[in-house]
Amino acid sequence: MEKDRPVPPSPSDIQLRVDSKRGATNVIHPVGGVTPPLPSSGVAGPLVYTEGKHFQKWFPWLIPSFVIANVVMFIFTMYVNNCPKNSATCIARFLGRLSFQPFKENPLLGPSSDTLQKLGALDVGKVVHEHPGWRLLTCLWLHAGLFHLLANMLSLPVIGIRLEQEFGFGMLSKLWLFILMC
Repeated sequence: MEKDRPVPPSPSDIQLRVDSKRGATNVIHPVGGVTPPLPSSGVAGPLVYTEGKHFQKWFPWLIPSFVIANVVMFIFTMYVNNCPKNSATCIARFLGRLSFQPFKENPLLGPSSDTLQKLGALDVGKVVHEHPGWRLLTCLWLHAGLFHLLANMLSLPVIGIRLEQEFGFGMLSKLWLFILMC
């Protein structure tokens, strides 16, 4: 005994609605066959599919400014680190003060842990016992090395720019501040 199954619509019953950004009126295109006239508003017509929400035109500036600030902070961190003065062996010594600590000290091609601590790296013991609350903010801008910086700065624009276009500056700023407090 065969159960009653819904009958799929024939191709002539399926229509697609195209939303044009150019200001043209909506046109209904059948999947197969000749274009039928537009259905009247009072009569139920065939199944119509519409395109989802378009992203609003928004020039994202918050996320690119975060990327620039992070890169500038990394350069400043490497300047403060001054590997040639504090270590006998440095990687990329031709960079002078900006050269990296040896792989034994930092395999991510970055500053020493002492430099990161001096600039405000998050140290749970210090935050809990000594209460330097400023470390909760400064640790967000520090990177352990070039590989850490590249991974973050390549993923931030991919995810962040899309979020900024979708939600706008205000909502993304509120979200970012909420994440900072967590």
